[in-house]
Amino acid sequence: MAGPSEYQIALLITLGTVGMLLLAIAIILFMVFYQKKMIQEQFKRQQLELIYQQKMMEAALESQEQERRRLAGELHDSIGAMLSTIRVGIITVARQLPSPESLDQPKMMLDDTISSVRAISRELMPSTLEKFGFAPAVKELCERFHETSLLPIHCVEQGEVRSFEKSRELMLFRVVQELLNNALKHSRASVVEVTIAGGDTLSVSVEDNGIGYDPDAIKNATQNGKGLGLFNIENRARVLGASVLFDKERSIGSKVTLIVPYEKV
Repeated sequence: MAGPSEYQIALLITLGTVGMLLLAIAIILFMVFYQKKMIQEQFKRQQLELIYQQKMMEAALESQEQERRRLAGELHDSIGAMLSTIRVGIITVARQLPSPESLDQPKMMLDDTISSVRAISRELMPSTLEKFGFAPAVKELCERFHETSLLPIHCVEQGEVRSFEKSRELMLFRVVQELLNNALKHSRASVVEVTIAGGDTLSVSVEDNGIGYDPDAIKNATQNGKGLGLFNIENRARVLGASVLFDKERSIGSKVTLIVPYEKV
């Protein structure tokens, strides 16, 4: 019986080679598809993790605000009311004394205490924000900081500042509050300026002429429990869907700007 011809052998080799190439291509395509699928799954897991962290952060911040709201209510409605009742009692007793001026000092101390309670209550939950919105609340905040620190704090409003969701306005208000605290405590500035600019997005900047600071160095210090609270500022900005810009090119002072979309993205 005759063996296979050279043509048949060559054909078998060719078919075998083509089969091996097709198998190799199939394996490569499968690996590429598998890796792509794995990358997509990993991306989905990362997105879910980010969403989870975002929700947890929102819940934590909302819990803080609820507690502040509760404490503000207790101070205003309970302690404030009791102090006002005591004040009326002191005035009534003083009128019956032969020398009513003897109670002037306790009355003055009580008036100072009532003022302090009201100030703490406003600090915990700004009523102006709830009634009139973000820009008027920041202007009032600047006035209060100026009264207590005697440091000139100017608040400038530019363009049309639209209102948005109250919970987000409150969160942004807390960021401005933190930035002003930083400026007063650490900047050694002689003047601070807050600029609120409306438009397609809301821009809020806090600028001073003090000694300035390195945001990166402060962030590293914050991780060890120190620093200026920039970590909290960036966390709130992330929940707001806002961008935080640190002006690192300044030779004098510091400037922090937040770009906030009116609708959360």
